[in-house]
Amino acid sequence: MKKRIKAALILLIAFVISSIPTLSASASQATSYTYTFDEMGYWTRTQDAYLPDKTITYLGLMQPDDLYIDKDNMLYIADSGNRRIVKYSINSGTVMGTLEYEGFLNPKGIFVTKKGDIYVADPSAKMIFQFDKEFNFIIAYSKPTAPSFEDTAFEPTRVAIDNSSNMYIVGEGVYNGIIQLASAGDFLGYFTVNKTRLSLIQAIQNAIFTRAQLDNLVARVPTTFSNVFIDDDNIVYSTTMGTNIDGLKKHNTGGGNVFKEQDWVSSEMTDVWVDDQGIMYTSENSGYINIYSNAGKLIFNFGAYVFDMDVSGYFSRLPAIAVDQNGNIWTADGDKGYLQSFKPTEYALMIYKAMGLYEKGLYEESLESWTEVLRLNQMSVLAHNGVGKAYLHAERYEEAMEHFKVSGDRKFYSEAYWEVRNTWIQNNLKYIAFLLIFLWLASVLIKRFDKKRRVRNAKKAFFDKMFTVPVLKEVLYAFKISRHPMDRYYDIRMKRKGSVTGATILYLLFFIAFMAFQTSKGFIYQYLAVEDMDINAIVIGFFVIIILFVVSNYLVTSIKDGDGSFAQVYMIPAYGCIPYLVAMISATILSYFMTLNESFLLSVMLAIGMVWSLVSIFLGFLTVHDYTAKETVVSLIITFVFMIIAAIIALIIIIMWDQLWQFIKSLIKEMTRNVLG
Repeated sequence: MKKRIKAALILLIAFVISSIPTLSASASQATSYTYTFDEMGYWTRTQDAYLPDKTITYLGLMQPDDLYIDKDNMLYIADSGNRRIVKYSINSGTVMGTLEYEGFLNPKGIFVTKKGDIYVADPSAKMIFQFDKEFNFIIAYSKPTAPSFEDTAFEPTRVAIDNSSNMYIVGEGVYNGIIQLASAGDFLGYFTVNKTRLSLIQAIQNAIFTRAQLDNLVARVPTTFSNVFIDDDNIVYSTTMGTNIDGLKKHNTGGGNVFKEQDWVSSEMTDVWVDDQGIMYTSENSGYINIYSNAGKLIFNFGAYVFDMDVSGYFSRLPAIAVDQNGNIWTADGDKGYLQSFKPTEYALMIYKAMGLYEKGLYEESLESWTEVLRLNQMSVLAHNGVGKAYLHAERYEEAMEHFKVSGDRKFYSEAYWEVRNTWIQNNLKYIAFLLIFLWLASVLIKRFDKKRRVRNAKKAFFDKMFTVPVLKEVLYAFKISRHPMDRYYDIRMKRKGSVTGATILYLLFFIAFMAFQTSKGFIYQYLAVEDMDINAIVIGFFVIIILFVVSNYLVTSIKDGDGSFAQVYMIPAYGCIPYLVAMISATILSYFMTLNESFLLSVMLAIGMVWSLVSIFLGFLTVHDYTAKETVVSLIITFVFMIIAAIIALIIIIMWDQLWQFIKSLIKEMTRNVLG
């Protein structure tokens, strides 16, 4: 009976479950996320750009170190651990042959020319080997005999060949740059070299050490290149490990870097591949893949590192990358010895299509493609930037500005705004000229017919009346100080001009102007969004620094026989800051009307205001304390030292109090637990 009841319940449950409507669910094949930059330059997730496609483990590879794909979709693999080159057909999925040569010791780099010649770089053999497309040996290039190369080691790890059969070689431990050899093996020189970048400690050492002491230090040498690549247009590209500055370079004919401004690059770049569209694909030793536009702007970043699992799309070491004729990315795991391919998604292909149309000058077609991308991702920085550029070329400047603002591209926003502003000026120039002429005529007529100076007397009476209002008079006194600082500060000291109330109002006005300057500039000059600022830290820091400076200076000058009272020390910075306050307000307002090309005007304005205020404040302390210039400098230096010491002591007290409070809380909890059980 119980068995029958149990069976009936099972059937009932099965019937209920089968009656519930099923929901279809789809999951991405991607095993890692795809990232790009948002409008503020922060990493953000985006749609999958590439999905893992093929994982090939049956080739028996051991420590593969380099890849190359020719126009026939033949993949050449530098199988270093097995001392061979493997030729693999991507289209058929079969091995087309293996190149084994008795001279191979550790073949690490490979390059295939348009006519099919194979160049292999072997650092252990200290040779560059050349073979024809049938794997027949042609020649081996050893160390050049040029006297200028005599002291340089020749252990080639990577090689690339240009259209003139010149070789570009990355040598192990060669700091002088990329070695350039002629087709006959003659040394032509170094194509390019990385700059030596000193750390802060090294810069200090250079400043204070003698020549003998510097000679005893470890040599300061530039970082070495990790790879070199030459595309079909004979443009040379290179990667460098150990630095995130110029880690990826696109070289001109003189070896210089074409990228003047470049997005983020990794310090672990191992390889670079460039397709027919100029899109650059780079690999990181830690397993990440980065894709850049031909202008050096990051498009996608994906991949991941793993060492204890076999996961499609993850790598334990990623030394090489290549792209086939179908747009698929091919990589090799240098430790596990398998190949991994990635297939572009519709989203990625749509972006590449839009970029290609724009590069060809087909702006209307690219606008359509970028609009399609926006339908997939409304916040795509690339898409908004692409739409903005298309509108810019179509002379639809206001629409371009909207998209550049969303994408955070201030350079092109500035260009579009310049056109909008120029159009407005042209349309309203006659009104502006009329207004200026009217004001000039009014001024001339007043001077000519106002014989009794009624207008000028009324103006003077208005300002005189303003100076009779007690608080307003004390605030406006700051403008007199900015014109004649020593005389007016002397009046503060001897005639008790100014007031603490006026100084407090000036501090508040300065704070308002400072916060407006930090948070409310025009889009072109507002690089940090308000939501990304720590407003509490800014506000607290502003007032703490002022209070700490006033208290520290009063204490220091009291010890050093300064004549100024605490109230006067409090007033000096407030009354002296007017030039910088005016400069900040002016810069904030003008930032809405100026382009990037005019930024130097704002910089000059702020610099003049700051210097003017600092000089005024310095003269204020000199006058009020009755110091010489030297005594004023010494007192200010001691003031800043005292501020630093006070800040450190306060920080220690805060940390110790926090630890004490945590101890008291844990003690109370323990006592409560023991008492209440």
